[in-house]
Amino acid sequence: MKLAIYGVSRSGKDYLIKNVIAYLKETTLLTVIHIEGSKTLNTLAQDMFQQSFKSLEESRKKVLREKFTEIVSEKDSEYDLVLVDGHYSFIDGYSHKVVFTEQDENVYDHFFYLDTPSEMIVDFSKKSTRDKRNLNITVEQVRNWKNYEKCELDKICKNHRKELVILDEDTKSSIKFIYFWFEFYSSKLCNQTLALNFYNKHKSLLEKSNKVILVDCDKTVSINDGTYDFCRYLGIKKEELKSVFRNDRYTSYQFFKVWNLYKKQNPIKVGESATQTLQKINLSQSVFDYLANQKDSAVVGITSGVFDIWSLVNEEYEIFDVLLGNTCNSEIEYLVTPLFKKEIANLLREKGKHVVAIGDSMIDIPMLEAANQGYLIAHEKLNKAVESYLAGVVCTNIKQIFDVGVSYNLKNSMN
Repeated sequence: MKLAIYGVSRSGKDYLIKNVIAYLKETTLLTVIHIEGSKTLNTLAQDMFQQSFKSLEESRKKVLREKFTEIVSEKDSEYDLVLVDGHYSFIDGYSHKVVFTEQDENVYDHFFYLDTPSEMIVDFSKKSTRDKRNLNITVEQVRNWKNYEKCELDKICKNHRKELVILDEDTKSSIKFIYFWFEFYSSKLCNQTLALNFYNKHKSLLEKSNKVILVDCDKTVSINDGTYDFCRYLGIKKEELKSVFRNDRYTSYQFFKVWNLYKKQNPIKVGESATQTLQKINLSQSVFDYLANQKDSAVVGITSGVFDIWSLVNEEYEIFDVLLGNTCNSEIEYLVTPLFKKEIANLLREKGKHVVAIGDSMIDIPMLEAANQGYLIAHEKLNKAVESYLAGVVCTNIKQIFDVGVSYNLKNSMN
């Protein structure tokens, strides 16, 4: 497996990778190598042209970058895991100079991004004894740099139906996740495979209906978000949960971290907390009535929240024909991420189904865009991240349903 970890200068990519390798060598029999991006390019530059890499003209840099990706591919045949620290761009005055190449895009199996807090990166830059070119960089510059890189890399990954996984400064957690990703990607994290598993498992039900409704749960079917009540009963602070998803980061890594929070809990306590949360769920009558009237449709509840809560809700109210969600079990079967939701919508459409998708947040946006009909819900207030997304998108498939006084600006919506 060839795994690239991107991030701006001083984000700690080297440190993370060295710790990943130390962990794998201590706890597994895996063979793993770190190919250091800048160091390897400089070595190649000295060997081939007797100059430093950054002093070379662009044509020679291109030759060396191609040689670098050849080395990565060669090492892939020798090692179980090849880890590469990469740069997508550098600050160039008031813009960004992209150094990411077509070869980079095609050589790696997976792309991760180390999103270290901007304040920490500025501090690391000032204390660094290495290259001093970022000595006077500001927090705002770092934040803009990271946002630019994440946006562009995300576009590239989407073109390849891959996920740009966003890591954070929690090194121990990142190490565990990288190992988990290596071990279980094919069976538990590959969204295309998981979507097909879902379809095959429920094939008899899904083939009875030409129309499938994919509906989010918290703050869509319900007006409130039961996850916070559930965590409160477990003694998990709301701030801790929000910190995991800060800056609207909703990739496999974030849901993996939350699963680790849940699985540490006593299973009996988890069950009690789910039962207590059931009493707090405030169902939207409009959505409940709408779903109840879809007699000729298959209704699939698909929540990035807690399956244990919504399983109890469904037992009591019989809302969904099928329910998918993130569990608190000791084993992960799948993680309900934005791309998981999107791939299910895509697969159902490929199977000839008319897909209606309903949701309320950025976690649901990819699913809404992929559906034949995508509908936003806003029960009490607008979601700021969704507002920002709608303001920046050129054209969207999404409309709003059940207007109850708070409305999104959907001027870019397709007719």
